[in-house]
Amino acid sequence: MSTLEDVRRSTVTPARAVALTIDRSALDARLGTATRPSWRGRLHGIALVVALPLLVLLTIEADGARHRAGVIVYAVALSSMLSVSTIYHRWVHTLHARAIWRRADHAMIYAAIAGTCTPLCLALLDTAAAVPLLAITWTLAAIGVAAKLARSPLGDRVGTAMYIGNGWAGLLLLPALWSRGGILPTVLVIGGGVVYTLGAIGFGRQWPRLRPHVFSYHEVWHVCTLAAASAHLAAVWMVTA
Repeated sequence: MSTLEDVRRSTVTPARAVALTIDRSALDARLGTATRPSWRGRLHGIALVVALPLLVLLTIEADGARHRAGVIVYAVALSSMLSVSTIYHRWVHTLHARAIWRRADHAMIYAAIAGTCTPLCLALLDTAAAVPLLAITWTLAAIGVAAKLARSPLGDRVGTAMYIGNGWAGLLLLPALWSRGGILPTVLVIGGGVVYTLGAIGFGRQWPRLRPHVFSYHEVWHVCTLAAASAHLAAVWMVTA
């Protein structure tokens, strides 16, 4: 009796074999930057260059070992997100490589969310309250990363749920942020979240389409992420330094 593999092999004609070879070769063919707007990835690259010295300075200025530990986690998470995004959008030029780096790019968003919550938790909450919230935040981030790296529609749905879950977990910090940090860092954190959300909506709708070969909806999304990240950096600075 023929096995399934025998049947599969018998149905692969020479023409089909050539087509499969061409398909695999096409995945590794260099696309260059012609398929992307010229500004794709540049904003995050510029932001990385600006952010690194600021994050080093914030680490030095952090008020005590507890705050410094939180800032280090935050600095690594934020710089990693910007680095992966820059590499993916600027220097990855084959379909196969882009598929891999796209998943990594999306996965790093979870690390950035959890990383931003970490110094705020350690600065605003006592250990008994900070540890459970950090455990929840980083667990959701880990699930989100695993879901994004998985190659399945279910992984995408789980990943989206983890975005929402991580965002809501961060809202638990707002009462402590208001009472111990004051109105300005609270407004910065909320405002950053609103900008992230508006950018994500525009990205999902692929709007606005400005100059598709130069600067379009994806670049607007990156502007929103940088505006929100800047607001959150200012808030973290206020409560940790």
